Amino acid sequence: MHKSLKTTLALSLALSLFPAASAAQVKGADGVSVNVTNPKRVVALNGTTVELIYRLGKQGTIVGTDVTGTYPANKIPSVGHWAQLPAEGIISLKPDLVIGTADNFATPKNTTLVQQLRAAGVKVLVLPATDMGGLDGVKTRLNLLSQVYGVPSAASGLSKSFDTTLAAVKANRPKVAPKVIFLYAHSPSDATIYGTEGGANELIELAGGKNIAPFKDTKALTAEALVAMNPDAIIMLNRGLDSVGGMEGVLKMPGVAQTNAGKNKRIYTVDNSIRWIGPRLPEFALQLAREWKKDFGR
Repeated sequence: MHKSLKTTLALSLALSLFPAASAAQVKGADGVSVNVTNPKRVVALNGTTVELIYRLGKQGTIVGTDVTGTYPANKIPSVGHWAQLPAEGIISLKPDLVIGTADNFATPKNTTLVQQLRAAGVKVLVLPATDMGGLDGVKTRLNLLSQVYGVPSAASGLSKSFDTTLAAVKANRPKVAPKVIFLYAHSPSDATIYGTEGGANELIELAGGKNIAPFKDTKALTAEALVAMNPDAIIMLNRGLDSVGGMEGVLKMPGVAQTNAGKNKRIYTVDNSIRWIGPRLPEFALQLAREWKKDFGR
């Protein structure tokens, strides 16, 4: 057999035995497409990005995250606070891909980060913001990540599991929506009411409540404003309730004791990550819906 023919046949056999690495061109939320081929060193910014990669079974590729990437429990090195991410720290991890979210990159101290990383030759995929879009937004980010890793069937299965939990949420909502506010507290004297934008609002609506904050963003807690709104229920982060001294402490906060929520001790806590809408949103909503259904009637 001619030598060149033998070489061609051998190469064809090798390719059949060892398929080419999956390659994809993934378009980010910033309009920039990123060419990826089996990423092995990924810096995953924002805890929801870490969670989604875990759910796709690709957690072994993550070599760095920020301070929010703590779930599931892991020992992934942190590059720092999500609102002031250091380009040098990320580059030092020698990533073949950085995956972050539009809302984190938009914070004042991160506005040049993507440009710095790309200028250094680092590929950056910008996912849609995590504070809008609800569960559909989670699915969009999940699908983009499935393209990165070439695992569309895994993403499809996860989306179906979200829908199954969502159906359970709808079946457990209270018939009459309680009036709700979300209170973000650092201490008894430092608390903010969240408005009708963001993950907290998505959780309230999904669980069957009515967010009665008359504004979109956030406003400092005042007794006058809270008493005027008179919520039936108040939601806080787990760490927020701890920071004010538990149930006894929150009832001493401005105006709380004068509201229906305070009088009936309808204070509910949720996971500290709820500001960023992630794959556990249906689970958090189901827990809250069940509590409200029990407390506010069936």
